[in-house]
Amino acid sequence: MIKVATRHDLARRWHDLMDINAGTIATGEKTIADVGWEMFQFMLDVASGRKKTWAEQWKLANQLVLFNPAPVT
Repeated sequence: MIKVATRHDLARRWHDLMDINAGTIATGEKTIADVGWEMFQFMLDVASGRKKTWAEQWKLANQLVLFNPAPVT
């Protein structure tokens, strides 16, 4: 599972859980295209075995879940 932080603050707080920080789009550090290519390259690297996701590195396994740090109301 590749974890993508949608906000820069989330990536900073949980830097040890996230594989990609897409929050850089909102801060203007990167464009949507830049982050899209970064995600695409990361997916190719993971699929080919060249890289491991954070969870794979630390041998953490879980089922597919939508990660929402906010309380459910």
